[in-house]
Amino acid sequence: MLMHGFALAVLAFMAQSFLSPALAEPTGLERDVRSYNLARGRVIFTDKCVYCHESGRKGAPVLGDVEDWSQRLNQSLDTMIAHAINGHGKMPARGDQDLSDQDVATAVAYVVYRASDLVATEIDALPPTAAGVGDDKAKERSTSDQAVVHMFLLLLNHLESE
Repeated sequence: MLMHGFALAVLAFMAQSFLSPALAEPTGLERDVRSYNLARGRVIFTDKCVYCHESGRKGAPVLGDVEDWSQRLNQSLDTMIAHAINGHGKMPARGDQDLSDQDVATAVAYVVYRASDLVATEIDALPPTAAGVGDDKAKERSTSDQAVVHMFLLLLNHLESE
């Protein structure tokens, strides 16, 4: 009976550890972006930046246009913030707005957050053969998850037969 209780505890641990989605710490740009107040970034962007970034004025990348952002997102957040503060290409420093470095950084973090979400959604919408990079890792995770579920079911079956 004690062994049966121990086995159930192990099963519960396995179910919690392997079958539920992991709450991993965000990595890369996602982690960097979340260190900013994105709600404030949205307000700043809407008030000061949307004029150019809604229409593509002076070649500004349009928020919501995946093609405009997919390559830019390969840069670090620090690089994109520096471009916005100092000017880059046709964009004047701070977009010719009276903004502090922190306000510019917060607005850029908001835009990067939104753009990365749009780009990720677009990639996820592609058929598996067109999705490209990362397919092998997804298959490995899927196979690993299937093995854990299989072991879990075998153990449950064994416990029921006792």
